[in-house]
Amino acid sequence: MRNLNLILTPVLMAGLMILGVKLFREDNQHWLIHREVNATTQTTVHETVAASAQEPTDQTVTVLRPVPDVISQEVKSWPKSQRHSARLHPEMITPGNFEYMGAFIPPHFEDNVNSFAYSSGVLAFRPDPERPETETTLSGSLILAGHSQHQRVAEISIPKPVLSSLKRASDLPRAQMLQPFADVTHGIMQDLADALNGSDFRLGGLQVVGDRLHWTTHIYYNPGEFDTASHGSCPLDLSQSDAEGPWHLGNGASTAPDCHSDKHAGYIFQIPQVESDKWFGGKNLVSGLWTATGLQNSSHGPSMFAYNLPHQLPSESAIEMLPLAWYPMKQPLDQHHPADRWGGGAWLTLGDKQTVIIIGQKALGKVYYGLARVEDCDENKGYHGTPYESQVYFYSPASLIHVAHGAMSPNDVQPWMRWTSTSEGGGFDQYLFPRCYRDVGGVAYDQEHSLLYVSQPNAGTTPDHPWHALPLIHVFKIVE
Repeated sequence: MRNLNLILTPVLMAGLMILGVKLFREDNQHWLIHREVNATTQTTVHETVAASAQEPTDQTVTVLRPVPDVISQEVKSWPKSQRHSARLHPEMITPGNFEYMGAFIPPHFEDNVNSFAYSSGVLAFRPDPERPETETTLSGSLILAGHSQHQRVAEISIPKPVLSSLKRASDLPRAQMLQPFADVTHGIMQDLADALNGSDFRLGGLQVVGDRLHWTTHIYYNPGEFDTASHGSCPLDLSQSDAEGPWHLGNGASTAPDCHSDKHAGYIFQIPQVESDKWFGGKNLVSGLWTATGLQNSSHGPSMFAYNLPHQLPSESAIEMLPLAWYPMKQPLDQHHPADRWGGGAWLTLGDKQTVIIIGQKALGKVYYGLARVEDCDENKGYHGTPYESQVYFYSPASLIHVAHGAMSPNDVQPWMRWTSTSEGGGFDQYLFPRCYRDVGGVAYDQEHSLLYVSQPNAGTTPDHPWHALPLIHVFKIVE
């Protein structure tokens, strides 16, 4: 099989069409990656796509290390971590590179306004050299959204997680408060709501950028299809009332379908600076959103838009953005279901390997819209798709690079791999705690230490507080 590198130059090749990437197992012995590329013309090469950003090439996947033994389920022999039992790919980060370290739980408060109970789970990792790893904590801290009705945010420590084989929240360590709850929009989100007759605005994403906390906000239920300014920032000292924004991603006055805030006012993650400068014109942030209300204006599958966070840009101004992936109603992502929920993503790095992941809830049942049935998780009227599982979509950075340089449409990007319950070693879902919904509230990534934080909303009830459903924070390490 041949190793075909797709080539990008300032004057890009014309007529490039990626027909498909399909991953499958053959005879349960190895994986094959099949890709067809039709290039009618191409320019002279002076620089190729970096190996760390290539799409999977046509070759057999090799086993680079032994599959770990099955862990004991007895409490006395709980392991400190659980390496996912799956073979590795020589070029790409795959489920076999994930090691589950366990979980922890945020602190409990009786006050609903200042509480993590019923949090959406939106979170961000804050690197902090003054908070190094200790015997009981990991380095840095997390900034986590509180009760979804109040949309306040606090900073917590990161206790070293515990792998509870019995999946009991009472087995998990509790984080400590570092900064009390605060409105990180400093009234901006309320002003947006007041301007639209009390529309229910929610925080969509959080991301630490330098010395600022970047946030997005969107209308939770938006059948009116309002398009609003959605991006802003505030100091990392949450007590300071110095929020900036809101800004609109793309031209808010434009009727272009990729400009609507229902496509990008949600989760946020960073592009590594080297790749940002080399392939995306210095745009080092990605945000996206999937919402089942106002279907016409939402992306029908996980979306990704690249941009820079401005500093002291006038409110209501437009931020230049670059669409990388989104899906119109007439061209949804393959296997898309209206009851899917995509909670967050990350650009993972491991040596020369890189991949982009999006994590969320996948509906496996038939599409149903209406009042909840007995078997449905949500009692509200809307889209249902029982049963559900948590899945991870793996995107090749090369696909996003092709889109950024006009060689591919953002509507045609497909994940090259999906981590599902039928994947080798089982699905990502096995690491979460039992709950009818399998949604993910947020994803944060500590690139320096290769630690991935994934929040699971409303999964952390304990015997002493059975009516206060806290989010659980699951911790994964990306390993060779």
